[in-house]
Amino acid sequence: GHTTVFAAEVAEKKREEATAATQPSQKLVDTTRELLVVIEKRQQESRVASQAALGELDTAEARLHCAITDKFTQLRKTARDLAQARDTAIEEALHTTTAHLGQLTTAVKLLASISNERDDQRVLD
Repeated sequence: GHTTVFAAEVAEKKREEATAATQPSQKLVDTTRELLVVIEKRQQESRVASQAALGELDTAEARLHCAITDKFTQLRKTARDLAQARDTAIEEALHTTTAHLGQLTTAVKLLASISNERDDQRVLD
C-alpha cells in the first residue's frame, strides 16, 4: 500500500512537471502580450509617420507644380513681350525708312529740278 501510494504520487508529480514544461509560464505569456502591445504601438506610430511624410510630399509636389506653372506663365509673358517689342521695332524701322525714302525722293526731285534749271539756263545762254 504505502509504496504504491508513493509511486502514484511520484507519477502524478512527474505528470505535473511534464504538463508545466509543455505549457508556457504566465510570465512568458505576459511578456509576449507586452511585446505585441509595443509592436502594435510602433506599427501605429509608423503608419502615422508615413501618412505625415506622404502629406508633406503631396504639399511639396503641389508647391513645385505651382512654381513650374508660374515660371511657364512668366516665360510665355516674356516671349509675348519680346515679340511685341520686335514687332514695334520693325514697324518703327519701316516708318523711319519710309520717311527717309520720302526725304530722298524729295531731294532727288529737287536735284532734278535744279539740274533742269541749269539745262534751261544753258539753253538760254
